[in-house]
Amino acid sequence: MSWRVLHHRFVVVPLALVALVAAWNLYIAFNDHGILEGQVRDRAGAPVAGATVIFFERNAIYFQEKVRTTTDAKGDFRFTGLQHHVGQLEAVTDDGRRSDRRQVRLWFRAQDTEVAPLIVERRS
Repeated sequence: MSWRVLHHRFVVVPLALVALVAAWNLYIAFNDHGILEGQVRDRAGAPVAGATVIFFERNAIYFQEKVRTTTDAKGDFRFTGLQHHVGQLEAVTDDGRRSDRRQVRLWFRAQDTEVAPLIVERRS
């Protein structure tokens, strides 16, 4: 068998696909802890400590509340162990300010991801 066979497209393309699938599975193996993190800020951009962040999971008909967490002194929040592809996030403060619900779509179940800051403001 000659090394020339490695230059044939019927060999190169399947080998490239195998390499791509292996790389993707390796990436998933190191990034599937179900960690979802971000920050809550006010309209001026200042971090909001003590805000409640709610994760809603999608079921067959609507989104229902799954889990809650509270932001730390720097306005950061973190969920661990989430096993979903699609969900929504919302932040609520004790004084009634809230963020818009943010859709979260992941490439694979339990993907570790960081979301853009949730902005809380007073609603009328």
